Amino acid sequence: MFSIFFVVGAAVAAGMALAVIATRTKPPGMLETVLPEDDYATATSLPRPPRECLTRLAELIAQKNGLEIRERLPESPRITYWLLESTNPVFSGTYVFCLLASTDEQPLVTLSEVFELKDFIKGCGGAKGFLLTDGYFTRDVHQPLEGPKVALYNRRQVLEELRKLETEK
Repeated sequence: MFSIFFVVGAAVAAGMALAVIATRTKPPGMLETVLPEDDYATATSLPRPPRECLTRLAELIAQKNGLEIRERLPESPRITYWLLESTNPVFSGTYVFCLLASTDEQPLVTLSEVFELKDFIKGCGGAKGFLLTDGYFTRDVHQPLEGPKVALYNRRQVLEELRKLETEK
């Protein structure tokens, strides 16, 4: 009455239906590929320092380390590069400061922005870079990277370092 093919086909179809039901999950949503830095999660209550704080800290770091500002290059409304020359004969070379202002739409500095700074440092023959931001960095920025060294200063570090350097003065 029933063919063996009918029984096998019905068993396969039932098995497939059970497999679909058993493994059904909600459709994948947008994955968060980059987790924010711990400071961003814990210290967002810190007020965003005005852009002048970044400028003031860069000037104090330059003064403390014997660096002369050679040129200021505004890249965009958010980013300004400073080229500095060392006046110290032992530590001669060109240094690059990147002052990066965060916005409510872009509160985190991403790895691609750090790569852009590294490329800029290589392009101008710089020895080291400093990235000062009134925001925070994504977690992947802290991975060891090749190329010129870049010192990273987030909102919390900018405020602490500025306080420290101004009290030393």
